[in-house]
Amino acid sequence: MSKELREITQILSEAPMCFIATVEGAQPRVRAFQYQFEQDGKLWFCTARDKDVFKQMQANPAVEICAVKPDMTWLRLTGKMTLADDRAVKERVLDTQPLIKGIYGSADNPVFTSICLEHGEYVIADFSGNPPRKGTF
Repeated sequence: MSKELREITQILSEAPMCFIATVEGAQPRVRAFQYQFEQDGKLWFCTARDKDVFKQMQANPAVEICAVKPDMTWLRLTGKMTLADDRAVKERVLDTQPLIKGIYGSADNPVFTSICLEHGEYVIADFSGNPPRKGTF
């Protein structure tokens, strides 16, 4: 794993929640999401196929993700979400997230799906006065 991806996953793991912005027509839509984990260089999340967010990503996979750690370090990711329904990823999520398991039950649930961000741009900043760090992953 690259140094940049390692720092991105650390911030996402330490942030209590992240926010994913999608587009619906000309209107941006933002909602809270829980980052799951990095696997094979991809940042994994999950959602339901019947949610508006999933339909928005089907129509336009461009997203921005923002996460803020308790120390006020923040991360912004820009890229295209892949709607990758990966059974092994879903099983891993269900094994580690009792709340999600309570909602979806099993990886066989046709509504439950995994999504990932494989590459894009990042900005990492804080309130130290130092300039933000930018790059690609």
